[in-house]
Amino acid sequence: MGRISTTLVAGFLCCLCLTATLEAQGEFSYEFEDVPENIQAETGTTVPFQVKLVLGSSGLDATGPQGWSLGVANNGVNITALTTAGSAAADVADGGLRNTGFEVFEIVDPDRNDGQQGLVQALVLSFVMPITLPPNTDQIIGFVDYEATVGAEASSATIQYQNGLVGSGQPVNNDVTFEGQTATPTLSAANINIEPPPPPETACDDGEDNDGDGAADCEDSDCADAASCAGGIDLKIGTPDDPDASQIVICASEGGGEALVTAYVGPNDPADPPANGAQGWSLGIEHNPAELTITNDTYPTTSGTVAGDVNDGGIRNTGFEKTEIVDPGRNDGRAGLVSAVVLSFTMPITLDPGRDQSILRARYVVADGAGGEGFSSEINFSNGLIGAGQPVDTVLTVQGQTLMPREISGITVVHSEDACAPPSAVFLRADANNDAKVDIADPIFTINWLIRNGPAPACAASADSNDDGKTDISDPLYTIAYRFMAGPVPAAPFPSCGEDSTPDGLACDNSSCP
Repeated sequence: MGRISTTLVAGFLCCLCLTATLEAQGEFSYEFEDVPENIQAETGTTVPFQVKLVLGSSGLDATGPQGWSLGVANNGVNITALTTAGSAAADVADGGLRNTGFEVFEIVDPDRNDGQQGLVQALVLSFVMPITLPPNTDQIIGFVDYEATVGAEASSATIQYQNGLVGSGQPVNNDVTFEGQTATPTLSAANINIEPPPPPETACDDGEDNDGDGAADCEDSDCADAASCAGGIDLKIGTPDDPDASQIVICASEGGGEALVTAYVGPNDPADPPANGAQGWSLGIEHNPAELTITNDTYPTTSGTVAGDVNDGGIRNTGFEKTEIVDPGRNDGRAGLVSAVVLSFTMPITLDPGRDQSILRARYVVADGAGGEGFSSEINFSNGLIGAGQPVDTVLTVQGQTLMPREISGITVVHSEDACAPPSAVFLRADANNDAKVDIADPIFTINWLIRNGPAPACAASADSNDDGKTDISDPLYTIAYRFMAGPVPAAPFPSCGEDSTPDGLACDNSSCP
């Protein structure tokens, strides 16, 4: 059988029209399926994809469309192949419905279409049998293979049903024939974004030139607004009254002596502080268990620091805190502590980015047999320590991003014989608040200092109520027991001022005694 032109088909479809004035029942639509919204690939890559042409109907009774014609224009992508095989429009031999009917399905010549690319289809399911598409369904009537070529810049493409495209015959309109009447369907269009992959994201803390512009980390202009580059944030271990202390000098002879340390978060450069403060952090702090022992009565703790709960004078509110001494048995013999803090899950609470702020306190005692001349032991931040959960890294969270501190510094505990010299000061034992008397205010003063970040005693020796050479929670309890529970009397100098008969190196910078 020779090829039948689209002109003949158009004439046949017109013959199916009982009258040009009759209105077809129901509604019809030309749609697309499987059009990609976005195509992203390396520049110069050709990406193939297949689109389904779909004829939809609704509001019909027992029969559906008998035939149709359509045109599809494409811009920004190219057609490589088309077929009805496998669709409802295919011949019965190819699994479709068409039998003794007619099909034209071809790519148009842009030279005959004012440069427009596209395709046309004209199809009659049968000339002799009452074959129609199933009514009130969406039926695939063709498959079209396209390809998109990715350029150096982002572009867009369109695929749309369009009237007037010219194939081998006359211009083709988008029409549907139903019960001998010509119906005008609604027409769809689809847009496709075509783009190369985004440039590699510039990491601002990995030491690499990620985007190949010759600059790494904070030297890269792309990092100008990164929280880690706006002055940077440091983590440091200092003393309760000096964030920048590098040493704690103690009397460590015969295994005695204690060191109270405080961890801080602060700006790397106070003159160029970060724009935003830390919302949370996790950290590990490690020490040598053969040289130091970390106490576990009230320490380690966030109480008395800025990271403490609002009820303890801190700023943490509806957040999270877990601080614990690690088990060396779970850490291959490593000793230390871990701490994780979220200042708030519901409120925009952050640390002040412009100054050093305390976030943790811990107390260390020199291990038995480790002290004496030449004693020196480091306390440092460390990754990978395991508490009750998983290994903990020392990182900060700023604006929802996990950031490495710009600088991390620890502290060294050292022995000095000068710290062991008897204090020359005259003081009154148990007079923690230095008001020349011993009453209920003194244990409260000590508790505020130890637990709630209150002021430190002017004379540490005075706060050592039980004369054990340390200042800890046992001292206010000792004073309370003496004052109100018939406990033992504090050792000399008490109840009047005097010198310490058992010198232990505790400082006494200022005393209420004459």
